[in-house]
Amino acid sequence: MSVAIRRLLVAYDIAEDQRRDRVAVELQRHGERVQYSVFLVDGRPAEFVRLRQVLLVLIDPDADRVLFCDLGDRDQRARRATTFIGRQARLSGDEPFLIA
Repeated sequence: MSVAIRRLLVAYDIAEDQRRDRVAVELQRHGERVQYSVFLVDGRPAEFVRLRQVLLVLIDPDADRVLFCDLGDRDQRARRATTFIGRQARLSGDEPFLIA
């Protein structure tokens, strides 16, 4: 049985430029930037655990903050939970998806 692809919203507030850049690069490897410090990441729960561990190494836990919001199954609830006003963003997970 395969685990459903979930959508995670990740937002960060990083105090130092160099750490902020490293966090942004790591998140760009895993998801899509939808605002300056906000990313949507699609994946399986195990991938989110690995991403969290990588980010824990990159940040200063006394100065920085990273928010993870599980939006649910990407193909159902997450689409309804993600809306924009103003200039619309086209998200790659919005088109049909095939797991090989």
